[in-house]
Amino acid sequence: MRGEIKIALTGNANVGKSVLFNYLTGLSQMVGNWPGKTVERAEGTLFYEGWKIRVIDLPGTYSLSAYSIEEIIARDYIAIEKPDVVVDVIDASALERNLYLTLQLMELGARVVICLNQIDFARKKGIKIDSQKLSSILGVPVVETIATSGYGVNNLLSTIVKIVEERIEYKPREIRYGAEVENEIQKLVKLIEEEVAPGELKYPTRWLAVKLLERDEEIIEMFSKRGLMEILKEAERIIHRLEEIHGEKSPSIVAAERYHIIIDIVEKVQKIERRRRPKALDVLEEATTHKVVGYIILVGVVAFTFVGVFRMGDVLIEWIEGGMGIVREIIFGALEELGLPPWINLLLEEGIVEGIVAGITIAIPYILPFYIILSILEDSGYLPRAAFLVDNLMHKIGLHGKAFIPMLLGYGCSVPAVLGSRIMETWRERLTLGLVVVLIPCAARTVVILGLVGRYIGVEYALLLYLIDLILVIFVGRVAYSKLPGRPYGLIMEIPPYRMPHFKTILWKTWFRMREFVYIALPFIVLGNVSITLLEILGAFEFINEVAMPFTANILKLPPFAIIPLIFGILRKELTLILLAQIAGTSNFAGILTPSQMFTFSLVTMIYIPCIATIAVLIREYGIK
Repeated sequence: MRGEIKIALTGNANVGKSVLFNYLTGLSQMVGNWPGKTVERAEGTLFYEGWKIRVIDLPGTYSLSAYSIEEIIARDYIAIEKPDVVVDVIDASALERNLYLTLQLMELGARVVICLNQIDFARKKGIKIDSQKLSSILGVPVVETIATSGYGVNNLLSTIVKIVEERIEYKPREIRYGAEVENEIQKLVKLIEEEVAPGELKYPTRWLAVKLLERDEEIIEMFSKRGLMEILKEAERIIHRLEEIHGEKSPSIVAAERYHIIIDIVEKVQKIERRRRPKALDVLEEATTHKVVGYIILVGVVAFTFVGVFRMGDVLIEWIEGGMGIVREIIFGALEELGLPPWINLLLEEGIVEGIVAGITIAIPYILPFYIILSILEDSGYLPRAAFLVDNLMHKIGLHGKAFIPMLLGYGCSVPAVLGSRIMETWRERLTLGLVVVLIPCAARTVVILGLVGRYIGVEYALLLYLIDLILVIFVGRVAYSKLPGRPYGLIMEIPPYRMPHFKTILWKTWFRMREFVYIALPFIVLGNVSITLLEILGAFEFINEVAMPFTANILKLPPFAIIPLIFGILRKELTLILLAQIAGTSNFAGILTPSQMFTFSLVTMIYIPCIATIAVLIREYGIK
């Protein structure tokens, strides 16, 4: 092996960065959190021309200011970790907007390679970009790609290797603003160089000067902690002068300077041949964002999602149960031949084997189709429009439209829904969303609701349970909104164009979401089964029934044996129904519960303590406090 190359992928949202990351790294990925943050860190490896290439997928961001955790993470990683190459993934159909981040990366001193992605979509829109001229103007390599098909990815890797091996000349353009602003930047640069020892600050000097003019809070705090008050005072004097001249706030002045450079570049490298968008897309766009028609479509989409999930789930259960039945018999036969003591045999069979089988046959058939449908809606561009549509409704519970996506995830599994709260901008909104999504009936709780209330009492009573849950969600959201410190944050979300979902992308997204369930939830499902089997072996069920009888029989009005399923439902929710049948010795629940008891049992299962896998994720995301 010739060595290791460390590259960072960065770019705006919806530019195909994650698709490129998945294409490059395949299944050799590690997913965790950035140190001290709740933002996901994805890292993978690949081998190319004898090099081991580590790929770090930085959070999607529009700038390198201190306005969000994602922006701070991206700029700190580039400045401190100093990756060998930063691949700036750009949406070729939105060159002007994307170049804003590119200029900031170059100012930060990153060794940039521009990945001009979605070039096919740009051409369909009549946009032609002279990538060679763009490369010449910026002084950095520009590679055209279509990440969904892999077009240009080999060329991208080849370019990265050539830069590291210094086989191509790398001379990035020096970003210079208009004379008025540039002169003030140079004054600050000179003052910083005089007052600060070389290497004391982790960022390039010029970049720091620009950030001081932008009133970047983190950079100002960094200077303040080091006692560099003279630099801060001079920066304030310069800002005051510029704001008096321009009549605007200093961050807007700097942004305008950048866009002046960008517009000049775009005029030189981009030509647009006006093409009429298909009328059907215009109609679809208008309908899905309409205040009345949009909600009708949304209700239809949600209804289709859940009908589709349970229809596909029923089919999958039959297939999987058939296959797992054969596997179960083979394993049980092998255990019999080992001649183990009966209690060990019972623990292995009923605890571990049945735990794995239950997790695969009960949860996965419903969660898998849900994630497939969700990925299709996401990849097509519909979900952001749904988020925009429900923005006003979300504000009623102290959130905004972006929260709709994790809440929809919650109907599949609470674990990825809690993880999805990371898309919210502030800790206040993340925590509010975290409190709300754990109340949403996941697929496991839906199995209990439909399998008990829906089947034996009626669908209308199952819908009543969902209505009760909705009222509870609104109540908890409003309380969190009024009690948690902080201020509301408006919806800032890009609405991508409608596109035909890409099959491979859907498979990738589905797999990564399912992986969260398999790695986090499935072990707890097995643990739950083992615990129950141990209690059964020890004969502890009768003791638990007697101790809990005042609560179970007198308050909940349920049979005494119902407490065991509720206790172990904390380990996994669908276990309540499985264990209820196991303890009662029948799956005909009409013979052991009255309609009111079925309703109560389902209601308690729906709203009491989250499953242990969700609790683990809640602690990881928000801490014990």
